[in-house]
Amino acid sequence: MKLTNQIVAEAAEYVTEYLSKHLQKEFCYHDFFHTFSVVSAVGHLCTALSISKAETRILLVAAWFHDTGYTQQTDGHENISAQIAEQFLKNKSIDDEETETVKACIIATRYPQQVHNALEQIICDADLLYISEPFFMERSALLRKEWAATIHKTFTDKEWYELSLQFLRNHTFQTAFCRTQPESGKQKNAEKVTAQLEALNHKVHEADKQTTKQTVITRKERKEKLPALERGVETLFRLTSGNHMKLSGMADNKAHILLSINSIIISVTLSLLAKYLDEMPRLLLPTILLLCVCLVTIVFAILTTKPKVSKGIFTEEQIHNREANLLFFGNFHNMGWESYEWGIQEIMHDRTYLYRSMTKDIYFLGKVLATKYRYLNIGYKVFMFGLIASVLAFVISFI
Repeated sequence: MKLTNQIVAEAAEYVTEYLSKHLQKEFCYHDFFHTFSVVSAVGHLCTALSISKAETRILLVAAWFHDTGYTQQTDGHENISAQIAEQFLKNKSIDDEETETVKACIIATRYPQQVHNALEQIICDADLLYISEPFFMERSALLRKEWAATIHKTFTDKEWYELSLQFLRNHTFQTAFCRTQPESGKQKNAEKVTAQLEALNHKVHEADKQTTKQTVITRKERKEKLPALERGVETLFRLTSGNHMKLSGMADNKAHILLSINSIIISVTLSLLAKYLDEMPRLLLPTILLLCVCLVTIVFAILTTKPKVSKGIFTEEQIHNREANLLFFGNFHNMGWESYEWGIQEIMHDRTYLYRSMTKDIYFLGKVLATKYRYLNIGYKVFMFGLIASVLAFVISFI
């Protein structure tokens, strides 16, 4: 018996239940999300490369099973994954030839990758396609955490960035398609890692550098021109502003996770379920419900990260009246250098104006954060309750 779409669907259901029961929580990278992402990537690559339907089904089954071996061991898990897939396919009376092809595709994902045909090239590229995605840094951090918990490999920040950069530079995509757009994404991520490494090295260098005599003289000159700020006040503004920026970054990361997950769900739903709606019209309403939930969630995630820039102009009268806040780029980005320098000099020589500007900057950062987290909260609620409703709708339609 050959692989059919029904067998692929049963494989997806089997692996989903198998991982939920047997995969330990320490595997925060090689989890269901990773498996689901690889399956989605395989579907995308098969469409782009015009792979036949029969070969696409083989690759989809291999993608679903390729990391099930992590439920038993980490080293050599590909062999275990192949055995689990083989047992499943034998129970479904699948031909030995297709079973062996599925096993070979799974074994090919072992790193360093050694491929022998086009199918193995596709699944290998799908397995590592995340290195070209915008969320590479987040997934890389999860892999670091997983290694520490499962194989007790720990790294300093510098060691991890160096290891990641070496991997990105040495890696080569197997398919011609991935050597185009995904390759450029990989290079952008390499630049991000390089920037992180340079920033870390600069921070260490600055911490080790001792204060020179010229620096002391400069500080004395500055103290003569400007009123001294109390250490407690400086610490207050620095910590508060830093915390606001961290919270803003966290909101953007969470919104990006919502965007990625729902985009994948929409892609998989349209590619896998849409073709069955004519045969099973009872799935139409649950499918529409799921797509609507994902779409609304994406809208609120976009609203969370949507930038807002003001006109970027201040007047001399606003400076004299101590109304303009020049610490926020949105208030001066359209002004000339001379006007901006004069305004900053006014702030530097007026401690009350300086404190007020810093306070106003923190206040409006908080207002922006409140809006971000309000949209983010709505997005997560829509996703959570909408996903529950969609699953229940699918269950009811099958019953």
